[in-house]
Amino acid sequence: MNMTKDTPDAHLLHLYKNLGDTSADFRNKNMYWLLAHMVKGKTLLDIGSGATHFMNTVSKMKGVKVEGIEPNNDLIKLGRQLYGNIGHVYPLEAENLNRIKRTYDTISMIDVLEHIEDDKKILWSIKNRLEPDGRLLILVPAYQFLYSIRDKNLGHFRRYSATRLKNLLYETGYSVESIRHWNMLGFFIYLFFEKMLKKSAPHNLRVINKKAGFLSRLFHTLIDIWIKHIENRINLGFGLSLIITAKKSNSQ
Repeated sequence: MNMTKDTPDAHLLHLYKNLGDTSADFRNKNMYWLLAHMVKGKTLLDIGSGATHFMNTVSKMKGVKVEGIEPNNDLIKLGRQLYGNIGHVYPLEAENLNRIKRTYDTISMIDVLEHIEDDKKILWSIKNRLEPDGRLLILVPAYQFLYSIRDKNLGHFRRYSATRLKNLLYETGYSVESIRHWNMLGFFIYLFFEKMLKKSAPHNLRVINKKAGFLSRLFHTLIDIWIKHIENRINLGFGLSLIITAKKSNSQ
């Protein structure tokens, strides 16, 4: 895949490379831990699996058989470098999900649905790949008023409100099991940098650098503790992301 530095694929690849295996990235590390506890059953398909961070977390935590869909071959290669061959990754666009003929207990889309122009169509397609009692797990960016140049650079078509996301799932034949906001601190950081300063928040804000000074390491450690013990356990009512779980509706 040929990428220029200004394409969404190039931005994503640059981001993943900078974050490494996420062990020092308090945002993704805690997010994947929380989402892994929402995985149901023995099989997972992660749509838009990127560098397979979530697949790796679920495989290690729950012993689930994991597979992914990822159209970017460079990200697939990066995932293999980081974690080895933990599960098959189909080199497909999410819109080509129908090429996969098997079904799964859980299908996840983490920071993915906002990249798909026809979000309603992909949700209809996912139903055919879910087991009858399977679970759909979604994380998306919250609040359309926060939409910024960073969203555009990453290839986001939109951000979501809880009402919009729930209605979208109802319209495509799902019943919502749970919905919550997440990353309250990130909301304020994003609002300050992206909307007030009109510049992208540096990604190193979320990475604990062991070579950094004492105050910097203390700052990151405290935020890591906050997310792990507060935000991952309590729905504070707002945050930079929305997490929703759903299943096929019996009425459909």
